Amino acid sequence: MRRSLAQILVFAWLALMTSTAAAETNYFCVVCGKGPLVGRVWLCRWGAVCTNCYQLENHCSICGLPIAKDFAKTGDGRYICKFDRPNAVLDQAEAKDVFAETRRELIELFGRGFALQYPDVTVNLFDVDYWSEHDATDGLHKFGFANTRTSSKGACTHEIILLSGRLRNELKATVAHEYTHLWINENRQPDRKMDGDTLEAICELVAYKLMESDKFPDQQQRILKNPYTHGVIKTLLAIEAQRGMGYIFNWVKTGTASNFTDPAAGAISLLPVTVSSTPVLRPKTLSFTGISIIGNARQAIINGMALGVGETKEIPLLEKTITVHCRAISEEAVTVFLDGATAPVTLPRVRKAAKSR
Repeated sequence: MRRSLAQILVFAWLALMTSTAAAETNYFCVVCGKGPLVGRVWLCRWGAVCTNCYQLENHCSICGLPIAKDFAKTGDGRYICKFDRPNAVLDQAEAKDVFAETRRELIELFGRGFALQYPDVTVNLFDVDYWSEHDATDGLHKFGFANTRTSSKGACTHEIILLSGRLRNELKATVAHEYTHLWINENRQPDRKMDGDTLEAICELVAYKLMESDKFPDQQQRILKNPYTHGVIKTLLAIEAQRGMGYIFNWVKTGTASNFTDPAAGAISLLPVTVSSTPVLRPKTLSFTGISIIGNARQAIINGMALGVGETKEIPLLEKTITVHCRAISEEAVTVFLDGATAPVTLPRVRKAAKSR
């Protein structure tokens, strides 16, 4: 796979080209491991890249890093580097796990009314982004597709198709979007006509709120900057800020207008809503700060997120998102596995110092 324009732009964005002596830099190439490096060195988000590796033909489809070894490869030939591989979803079973986790979080976030009446959903993972091959509208790539078939008796059969080789948090946003399509298919009136941009913006809004809850500001900004809804997502954010998600869900179920500016939608006087482009500051390291006890269940609080024994979650740090699997919890420490490593790591409990009076 030759270096595409997108990959070149990734490196142009991530990299700083410099020339210095090895004794001064002590850089080692993150691709081949050679070093200290001399001469021209490329710096990317993972570290330094030597000149020989920079010229390699194959690159990571996620971050653009040159590929030499320790990589994964999708069925359609996309490479995924050793750094992105632990968080990339590559098989059907993991895609189903992401769907189940996302559905659970959405129902917790929006209530039981957001559950499907027909909960069985077929989840399929495909390697080839064939939607883009047949429909290059606006030059966008479609990462998912939802379909509902309704029988003559009104029963629904649901299916979601997802593109493989994407990072888990990105896939969760896609699942949230596609799940919302299924919910809308079940809940809007059969003869209801809905504006396409409004329909997609509702799905994007649900994904945005989930990413907000999961504390992934980079995914929130991606949703806002995506021209997919032609700006309607920002209108819906303003409506949600004033009237809540319940108003939007009820509009889907009982409304008759095609969009929120249609006179049939009723008068909506929107107040300006400022959407911050400043990302949330993330900590540099993991920190175990307490224990949450609900009934007999104990959960460790790590960087503000609750993990029970046996649970795995992605926790964003300053430079990357790390996968944390909880193995054991005690009053003074928690034992975890990081990014699928076989050796456990112990995080001691951090207690706040008592304030003196």
